Amino acid sequence: MNKNVSNKNQFNKNLQLLNDYPFQRLNDLLKGIETPTNKKVLILSIGEPQHKPPKFIKEIINKNYLKWSKYPPTLGMDKLNIASINWLNRRFKLTKNMVNYKNNIVQLAGTREGLFNIALALNPLKKNNLKPTILIPDPFYQVYAGASLISGADPVFVSSLKENNFIPAFSSVDKKILKRTSLIYVCSPSNPEGVSLKLDDWKDLIYLARNNNSILIVDECYTDIYSGSPPIGVLEACEKLNTNISNIVSFHSLSKRSNVPGFRSGFAVGDKNIITNFKKLRHYCAGQQPIPIQEAATALWDDDLHSEKNRLKYKKKFQLAKAVFKNKYDFYMPDGGFYLWLNVGNGEKITKELWKKKGIKVMPGAYLSRLENSNSYIRIALVGNIKETNFALRNISNILSKYSI
Repeated sequence: MNKNVSNKNQFNKNLQLLNDYPFQRLNDLLKGIETPTNKKVLILSIGEPQHKPPKFIKEIINKNYLKWSKYPPTLGMDKLNIASINWLNRRFKLTKNMVNYKNNIVQLAGTREGLFNIALALNPLKKNNLKPTILIPDPFYQVYAGASLISGADPVFVSSLKENNFIPAFSSVDKKILKRTSLIYVCSPSNPEGVSLKLDDWKDLIYLARNNNSILIVDECYTDIYSGSPPIGVLEACEKLNTNISNIVSFHSLSKRSNVPGFRSGFAVGDKNIITNFKKLRHYCAGQQPIPIQEAATALWDDDLHSEKNRLKYKKKFQLAKAVFKNKYDFYMPDGGFYLWLNVGNGEKITKELWKKKGIKVMPGAYLSRLENSNSYIRIALVGNIKETNFALRNISNILSKYSI
């Protein structure tokens, strides 16, 4: 008779280092709490755009119906890569020879898998004969930490504090850590704070990465959602600083810009050497967008009008938020993205109260950060329509007014 054999030693031991994903933690926090039966549940905890996708993509997908039967090109169709480059040139006012569709770009099945797999492609076993470290802004998108741990690096969380305008203090990192830093993740505009790096910030960060022979990984998936001036992108910063794009790779997505998170469509662009090595990994493991999706994605990158209309909807919602929360809970108008980052005293407590009393789900700041300071925050995703958003914000304000914060 066969004995039961434990298989616990057959798994990648680094998996044990991963925390539960924020949404799992949130579900556990709210487990067993009943919502009001007379209220519609409003989910403001996840950054999933609820605006309608552009209508013109439906015809494109239907027109390419027969192409569902074909394997998509692993690295993306030329026409999609060209459309992506053309958008970069328009959005960031780049010179046409800065990046090209053959050498500087690769399509992704959404930026999440790209931001994760880039660490597997680029993180070395040793950096200066030491275990590598990967710098991560804190608060942070959990994928950065997961990628660091699974690729065998030590994640180093770099504080983004209110007193520094929520800009990660990368320059304060110990020189011994910088010596073994292989990759630096940064998000601009940031999630959850919505703060974008300015030209001087980019200058310092680019210098820091190159001076330590590190690769700068820039998540710019929120760059087309803003209320004021367009956030400066890292490639735009390189142009303004009259420097090249060595040691830099930037990630962009249609999910937020075009309200198509279900497309899983994005791309990485940057240093030719980085992209070449990333492509090598992707030939083995890449999940790719089906051809009908790539056809529609090409049209979306070619069109700016739908993105402008989308941006105006978010602008109106932030004006509503300003009217409700002005001078309260450390409210500020973010540079970009669609989140509010409110200081409510006790993020978990308020999250439970909002769910129990109003049927509104938000995200505790503690689940997005290792910082003790973040425990007092909640993240609110302004992804619903104007009417729902106005209703939700006023109900959140009503609950908060009952607590001395």
